[in-house]
Amino acid sequence: MTADRGSQTVIARGAGSNALSFVIRFAARASFLYVGARLYGAANYGVFTMASAMVELAVPIASLGLKRMIFPWLEETTPDTAPRSATHVLLDALLLAAIAGIAVSMLLVLGAQALPDGLVSESLRLALALIAPAVLGQITGDVALAATRWTHKMRYEVIARGLVEPYVLTAVAFGAWYLGFEQTGMIIGYWAGSIALALFSVWSARHCLGPLGLRRWRPHPAELLRRARALAPASGSDFLTTLAQRIDLYLVGFLLGDAAVGVYGVLRQLRTPILQVRQAFDGILTPLTARTMMTDGDIATGKATAAATRVILTIQLGVVLLMAATGEALLDLFGAHYAGGYAALLAMVLAETVNGAFGVSELILYYRRPALALQVNLILIVIAGFAIPLLTPAYGILGAALAMLLAALVASFMRRHWLSGLGVRPHPFHAAIPVLAAGAAVLLGMWLGGLAKGTALMGAHPVVTKAVSPLIALLFYAGFVMIWRKAQPGVLSLNRYRVS
Repeated sequence: MTADRGSQTVIARGAGSNALSFVIRFAARASFLYVGARLYGAANYGVFTMASAMVELAVPIASLGLKRMIFPWLEETTPDTAPRSATHVLLDALLLAAIAGIAVSMLLVLGAQALPDGLVSESLRLALALIAPAVLGQITGDVALAATRWTHKMRYEVIARGLVEPYVLTAVAFGAWYLGFEQTGMIIGYWAGSIALALFSVWSARHCLGPLGLRRWRPHPAELLRRARALAPASGSDFLTTLAQRIDLYLVGFLLGDAAVGVYGVLRQLRTPILQVRQAFDGILTPLTARTMMTDGDIATGKATAAATRVILTIQLGVVLLMAATGEALLDLFGAHYAGGYAALLAMVLAETVNGAFGVSELILYYRRPALALQVNLILIVIAGFAIPLLTPAYGILGAALAMLLAALVASFMRRHWLSGLGVRPHPFHAAIPVLAAGAAVLLGMWLGGLAKGTALMGAHPVVTKAVSPLIALLFYAGFVMIWRKAQPGVLSLNRYRVS
């Protein structure tokens, strides 16, 4: 029981710290959305969205998968006979990432100039060339913050990702707009946020792991080269994961132009709470999955990830109902032309729910069969690559969102199929209860909401009448979940993870 409580406590603290970070960060995102979408305009915001998304695509290549793969390296330092200290392992990882980051940023600059005129505007070409070197700041932050998570201290990532980076970005972008840098102001803000992130992250890692010992650090080129080769599958998996998560954005930008991708980018930012439910658990579950696999094996780890899927899905579905209630009102804040994206926002939210909850078990593939993890993301990319060009001419950004929902559903089935080959076979309906509860709550909400609109809410403000059905559904859903937990104690427990 003590070990069970320990697992629950460590995961709850880690997820809670990350959740606090995401609440703070979403407040910063909301501020930045106002600055970008309202002050800079849809076209300029679209240029920045595409340029920053290209940096985010380059980061997994430059970081060599070390955001996750540094954990097995650090685990090797725990015995007394360990050849290297944890801080020197971190310095090795940062050196590898820096070398890769320089090469990738140079390729990004050259690629920006080589893109054909019909595909990108001159504004986007300039933005890509200016923003590319910021890859170095982002990868430094990723690797150093991963080292802090290894020590189960999540507050540094909360501060770095929730306060330092987003608020520096927002403040500098607003100042740049005020000074008249209407075309490059958001790029300047991104640079400032990346530098602040890198500096704070390295300081945080030193505080968690101890003095860096730079005078005693001697990198071993042959060993680093061997490790770099071993990281290739993980890096490729991270790259394809990032591409799969953003391919809709790239295709919308290339097919529909800067202004359309600006609107689409706002929708993607508003669906952030769904994404952040998964990310709140990711920071602590990633190292614990590696540790559980090492000590208890794949089958036990599969049971642990299945439990995590139930927990994450239960929370996400509540957020989906909340987004359905408030999404249209949020879009109205950015201008009348954004309100037309409400249906696309709902499709995005559902796609992210499927990817987030049912993608937890992919960590097992990531560590055991990286090639299969690559194939999951290849499926997402191929489906999106075919479906988005087919659907966007007729349905615009809604077509792109529906294509990503289809891709997420197919990928979840393929992921389950490949995990069964490792002996990881959770019950097919292990996560069915929250889905059924959400479906029943939606039906009740529609029925009672319709009654309320014709009686008590007749003549009420349109915002109220649109939100009443999802809000009723949310209340019923919360009630269903409470009954489920009482009927099956421990069904939302995460005590199968190995903490130590």
